[in-house]
Amino acid sequence: MTPVARSRWILLAAVLLAALGKLHAQELAPGAAQVVSLTGTLTLKGFRQESRLLRLRDTVQSGDELATGENSVALLRAADGSTVTIYPDSRVIFNERSADVRELLHLFLGSIKVHIEKLSGRPNPHKLTTPTAVIAVRGTTFSVFVDETDATLVAVDEGLVGVANVQSPDQEVLLKAGQRSWVRSDQPPQQAQAFRGRSERADLAQGSSQGKMGMGNSGMAAEVSRTQTMGGTQGMGSMSGRTNPPH
Repeated sequence: MTPVARSRWILLAAVLLAALGKLHAQELAPGAAQVVSLTGTLTLKGFRQESRLLRLRDTVQSGDELATGENSVALLRAADGSTVTIYPDSRVIFNERSADVRELLHLFLGSIKVHIEKLSGRPNPHKLTTPTAVIAVRGTTFSVFVDETDATLVAVDEGLVGVANVQSPDQEVLLKAGQRSWVRSDQPPQQAQAFRGRSERADLAQGSSQGKMGMGNSGMAAEVSRTQTMGGTQGMGSMSGRTNPPH
């Protein structure tokens, strides 16, 4: 086989694999997702099941609890094309679609980056929750961070996100691209703050409360460097649940 013919066969095989992967993703049930990239470990704890390690192309069902290990990053894709990147030392649970909105997941601790795929150019309503926040999205890209005190940081790359405290959902703060907000257990969300760069770096961004958060920037900078060197998710993020709590 000539080099040109070999290259054509390799290209054809790659196209076929991509098409098969897309077809498989489309066959996922509502509320399910597939592991499409994984560095390190991703542990699944299903309902009344023993914990087990997930591998590439494994499927996550509604209600499954997931946990990434140290130095671990996982990328999951839902049937509608939406994706969730789960960063090191994080715990999430996938939820079901309710009558009016898709409850995509609940973040217990750590950090994620979410891209909600629009449906034929139209909004694709989703809702996420954390111990302190309710996050409403309409087709967008954003990051969420939860620390050890349950304080939640939401930062938006694209689109519009509504953030409210779970105890007072009517007091909502709207975040546009390039804005972030902290939500703590005993107070409504902070007013929107501007940040620069990608949303997964927003916990390192300069803001009006700089110097008061106690975020431990030297430790966070180390997390940025460590995560960016991981294969398959290079440059994907910096947030981690293993930080000092903000004040």
